Amino acid sequence: MEQDKYSLADLQRRHDFIGMDAEDLQALRALRTPLAKALPDALETLYAHIRRTPEVSRFFASEAKLEHAKQAQMAHWQTIMDARFDDAYVAKVRSIGEVHARIGLTPQWYIGAYTIILDRLIRSVIEEDGGKRVGLLSRSSRRKRLAESVSSLCKAVLTEIDLTVSFYLEAIEADRTKLLAEQERRVRDDQAVLSALNAALTSLADGDLTYRVTEVLPEHSASLKQRFNASAEQLAQSMSRIAQSTHDVMANADGFRQGADSLSQATEQQAAAQEEMSAAVTQIALGASETAGETVKARLMAESAQSDAEQASQIVAEAIAAISRIEKSSQEISNIISVINKISMQTNILSLNASVEAARAGDYGRGFAVVASEVRALAERSTNASKEIANLITKAAEDVMSGVTQVHRAGEALQRITSQVSDMNGVITTIATASQAQSAGLDEVKIAIRSLEQTTLKNTAIAEESAAAAYKLVTIADELAQSVASFRTQAEPASSIGKKTNHPLRLVSANDYNRRG
Repeated sequence: MEQDKYSLADLQRRHDFIGMDAEDLQALRALRTPLAKALPDALETLYAHIRRTPEVSRFFASEAKLEHAKQAQMAHWQTIMDARFDDAYVAKVRSIGEVHARIGLTPQWYIGAYTIILDRLIRSVIEEDGGKRVGLLSRSSRRKRLAESVSSLCKAVLTEIDLTVSFYLEAIEADRTKLLAEQERRVRDDQAVLSALNAALTSLADGDLTYRVTEVLPEHSASLKQRFNASAEQLAQSMSRIAQSTHDVMANADGFRQGADSLSQATEQQAAAQEEMSAAVTQIALGASETAGETVKARLMAESAQSDAEQASQIVAEAIAAISRIEKSSQEISNIISVINKISMQTNILSLNASVEAARAGDYGRGFAVVASEVRALAERSTNASKEIANLITKAAEDVMSGVTQVHRAGEALQRITSQVSDMNGVITTIATASQAQSAGLDEVKIAIRSLEQTTLKNTAIAEESAAAAYKLVTIADELAQSVASFRTQAEPASSIGKKTNHPLRLVSANDYNRRG
């Protein structure tokens, strides 16, 4: 309200300076009728120019906006034609100037627009006055009155332009002052933010990860404070994990190096053992090959023995058949002896009968008695001889039966021998086949061992490379631990990190492996 009163007084001072008094206000009101007639055409001409001028037409988003602006300007000109230069008028002019300042419409276009309207209005006033009939007033009096009317119109319009531009500049200055104040506030805020960040970054550069921004920062920088504190917290946690991981890496790398060293020694020993095993397997393969050859010879000898045993079995079978024939002949001889015994018995009976008949014959029968006696003696000797032969044949038969039994046993033994020789031949054949297969398998084992020996040598080289890599890993881990030791975190002070990194390590380079080889 105070501002409006000051503006109204300022308007009055402007009127006083240009000599605009009550007569001018009365003259302006007297022009209402011609001005009201000319105003629509003047505004139409103005907005036709605006439509053709991109620099101005861009301030109006649509034709409806243009029409609304024209109607508002029509109402404002009604106030000017009524010469109502009151608070409402001043407030309206102020609003126009501030709107122009806000949207960026420079006074160039505003003054140009009022020039177009004023040109149309002055022309209409002059044309209106020239068309009237000459009355009681003289020509000079009418010209004076017309000049005063046009002067009053120009005073009113130019004063409004001046006031509007003043309000425009005042709004620009207010915005500039506000902008400068805002810039100064931003500078102070930025200085506070930079000071806080400088302290935080200095602490961070010094390796202090426990520092947090605690200053109250402007609202637009609050997120920066939160992000820095969160980043510092996360960095501290990460550094703590890195430090712990570095210790673990160093311990594991040292164990890995020792394991690689042991592995290298073990692979070297394994390579030597495999070389000895290869030589032993080669010797075994040669022995197996010789065994396979001897087994083939044994198989041939077994086959020959089997053939001889089969022939012996055939001979025994033939002997058994011959003994059987002898046994049969012995039985036939026994039958013959029985016949001889019967003949001897009958001869003896005949000799007894002859002796009886010779005794009956007396001297004539003496010779016959002698013959009978001899026949009887012969019969007795035949009987005795047949008994001895029978005994011999019986004994021979018993011997033959014993021989038959022995021959049968020998035949059975030969059959068993033949079967066993046959089985042995099969076993020897199997052994010969297995020996040949084992010989071939040992050759393959020998080849595999040679390949394994080459692989072991490669593994030895890889183990040496792994040990060298472990040495580098330990060195890098130690350097990383020293780097991490420069930071101080909440979880672990920097001094403790330095202490942990000073543990002794026995580092072995690749040259040690070369010297060992």
